[in-house]
Amino acid sequence: MKTLLSGAVASPHWAATEVGLAVLADGGTALDSCIATNGMLGVVYPHMCGVGGDLFLLYFEASTGHVHGLNGSGRAPRLATPEAYRKLGLAAVPVRGALSAIVPGAVAAWEESLRRFGSRSLSELLQPAIDAADSGLPASERLATWIGRNADTLAQDPWLRDRFLDGKGDPLPPGAPIRLPELARTLEQIGEGGSASFYDGDIAKTIDEAMRAAGGLLRREDMKAHHSDWVAPVRTRYRDLDVITTPPNSQGFVALEMLNILDCLGAASARPESDEYIQALVHAKLAAFVDRDRYLGDPEFVSVPTERLLGQEHARASAGRVRAKPVPGPSGGDTTYLCAVDETGNACSLIQSIYYPFGSGFTAGDTGIVLHNRGHYFSLTAGHPNVLAPGRRTAHTLMASMALRGGRPYLVFGTMGADGQPQTTVQVLQRVLAGAGPQEAVAAPRVLHGRFFLEDDADRLLVESGLGEDTINALMARGYRVELAPSLDERMGHAHAIVVHHDGRVEAGADPRSDGTAKLTDE
Repeated sequence: MKTLLSGAVASPHWAATEVGLAVLADGGTALDSCIATNGMLGVVYPHMCGVGGDLFLLYFEASTGHVHGLNGSGRAPRLATPEAYRKLGLAAVPVRGALSAIVPGAVAAWEESLRRFGSRSLSELLQPAIDAADSGLPASERLATWIGRNADTLAQDPWLRDRFLDGKGDPLPPGAPIRLPELARTLEQIGEGGSASFYDGDIAKTIDEAMRAAGGLLRREDMKAHHSDWVAPVRTRYRDLDVITTPPNSQGFVALEMLNILDCLGAASARPESDEYIQALVHAKLAAFVDRDRYLGDPEFVSVPTERLLGQEHARASAGRVRAKPVPGPSGGDTTYLCAVDETGNACSLIQSIYYPFGSGFTAGDTGIVLHNRGHYFSLTAGHPNVLAPGRRTAHTLMASMALRGGRPYLVFGTMGADGQPQTTVQVLQRVLAGAGPQEAVAAPRVLHGRFFLEDDADRLLVESGLGEDTINALMARGYRVELAPSLDERMGHAHAIVVHHDGRVEAGADPRSDGTAKLTDE
């Protein structure tokens, strides 16, 4: 077990990073730090994450050198079938409302991961979030922007309307205090009673009653049956690194497949800002997304051939596939990614989300819980790998990653961004391998092929202006449908990263596209 010179934490909001840093400074593990950070993010970034959402994580256990994966995604209710929605006159699971909600998995994942790798109680780790929800913190400019963009959705729910709109129904401005006392009481209950209080106690009862009243399908029995699963991560060898990510029903394998294709295309050592590299990146994305949309679903229901998809023979075939186009799937959504390493060398890569901004737009009674709308990602088409069925986990854009060198964490990283997550993951890794530090790597100009929001052009190439006029002109000359974006455009995701050097030095970076910070314990 290797002792590091400092611990580190990175997240998309400064207040959450400070909470996680305090846990590390007090001797907590990387897992403790991430749970405390995540709890706080549910208060200060409530449009992106919270107890009503799902979670995936990777954990490097320094004492054994093993990387563990935890799938904390929820399942469809037992009443949720394609026929049930069709009887309601619906051709798809709605984007918003009670009918879009399925079981939220984050709380169970907090408890399960702490049981194995934590050194602090859930109550202790959630206390800063409870205090902030009670007393309130000023809305950041980014949060206020998302409140404004989703004001119509917020106005439909009594609790969201009362907490995020003013008395006249207008969005709260930047700097306005956001107080969430109902959420504070819920977090207290979770801290005191554990996940049982959430999935089989008064909270579950309130969710059940609210769902029945609103015509939703989620029931207390569905909540009670939920459990998180320890899973084997998927990995590939890229240059001198073992790159590891979360397995299906996560889309993580897509990023690994892209790396393999880039290697076959001879682009692994290309300059990340060059038009040659970006062309190869788009080619790899298109080919890998064909496989994602053909296979990705709940591995308990469908076979996802990740071993074959990550094999060199498949990579060579994909590299020769010209302008393969995926079938457009659901996009959009909001997510928080965070990471931490502690001084004993443990590392945690965690991603958590309520899917769309403010999730389903539906809160359960007086709990302050914004339920996620992951049900919307299901297909209602028979034979589809992600077809809705009772007890089934939906395909997930969420993915958490890390890269090992010599069997030890070198890079702990990830991002929000729906379909952009694999693309940003690859670009950040490539920047680090090209010599950038983690802060430079996450802040560097990026591209996004395809959609961030559902209404976006599925074949456009969104390019941040910071890439430079020569590169942008060259991409246009290559025939790409280029859409220029300002520097540090939030549609490129919020990427965060920690680099651990062979001598124990630690560096960390937080994406300036967010309100985040990255901090070391020795600062």
